[in-house]
Amino acid sequence: MAYTGATTGFAAGAETNASAVDYALETTYNQPPTGAYQALRYTDCSLAVNETESQPDEINDTPEMAQSVLNGRTTQGSTSGILSAVTYEDMLAGVLGADWTDITIVSTGVASDSGTFMYQPDDNIGGNTGCWQISLANNTAEALGIPKSGVMLLTDSNINAANLAIPYRAKGSSILVPIGSIPNTTKDGVAASGASLVFNGITNGKIGKTFTFRKFLSGKWELYSGTMINQVQITLQKQQPATISIDLVGSDLTVSDTDNAASVTPRTSTPLIDTVEGFLGCSIFGNAPSGCIQSATLTLSRDGSGQDTGMGHVGACGVRFGSFKAAMEITYLFRDYKQFTDWAAGKTGLVTVSVQGSDGVGYQFAVLNGIIRNPKTPISGKNQTVVATVSITANPVPGGGTFAITRVGN
Repeated sequence: MAYTGATTGFAAGAETNASAVDYALETTYNQPPTGAYQALRYTDCSLAVNETESQPDEINDTPEMAQSVLNGRTTQGSTSGILSAVTYEDMLAGVLGADWTDITIVSTGVASDSGTFMYQPDDNIGGNTGCWQISLANNTAEALGIPKSGVMLLTDSNINAANLAIPYRAKGSSILVPIGSIPNTTKDGVAASGASLVFNGITNGKIGKTFTFRKFLSGKWELYSGTMINQVQITLQKQQPATISIDLVGSDLTVSDTDNAASVTPRTSTPLIDTVEGFLGCSIFGNAPSGCIQSATLTLSRDGSGQDTGMGHVGACGVRFGSFKAAMEITYLFRDYKQFTDWAAGKTGLVTVSVQGSDGVGYQFAVLNGIIRNPKTPISGKNQTVVATVSITANPVPGGGTFAITRVGN
């Protein structure tokens, strides 16, 4: 007869396979929400408590330190994973300090209709000579909820444009774009019937977001409250899946015997993004490097962030989000000096890299006003191909806006 049943008591400790990490946006700082939490896909999570103490050296006849005193407590660590669509959008919104938007404007093709948009010379609007504008007729960008800067997608059969990604800056009822970014345009040209402007993404802003992260272990919940997203690093490496690493800084840790969540939304199931079939291209000031891209690393961080403490409690009583900062490093097989001449000329502009999953859904990551710093062409050894490296510093565009992420394929 075959044996049936299972053996008990075999585990030496809690298994990582049975652990779970989820999170929720806090409506009030450092207070764990009681509503819905989102289960997180991850490859590791090192979030843990970090306590500081002092141990005075009192004078006594026994040469030993006095009793230690707890001075403060924070939580620190990171969580990492494989990049996939939707999965980490809350984390990206946290470091960018903004909300995702999904706005589509469709033209009727009739100039007098409020939904129509048209192409016009800038006419020195706000001192921005050298731009073209897309007029929103009777609407304003602010009223429509369009971020004041970023990358939009234009589709218009009249000018043979299909999901054309264009950097923009919103001003009143005008969307200002660089000259030459809209092909085949004429003065006062009305967009075709069915033409669309899509603002589907996020640009850094000024919204403060903190989260409660939870770890479920051995029938209890570790609650890490008052947690800010301090840095996000996305790494795109040839022949590898795209990875993401998220640095977290929180106020306090409590361990609860009871589940404080009303519900937990299951982990996302979108395909993992790889850099082979999923690589959509890289552009530096409108041109792709002539040699194959080897890697791209994006670092989004909160410069000067920190926590404030006070007497009466060990955890932080407030958080400072600091200033948003973005940087990108790109390596490619060196074939010509195009990027180096851009560096020597001090050229600035849009720098992008785009990836997607097997379902065709992904992201375009864009430095809106980048400048090349520290170009390198090291000679690594005999019989090797030279790999060039350019570091991109992200500067804000006039009026604000440094970095944007646009959803592609959905």
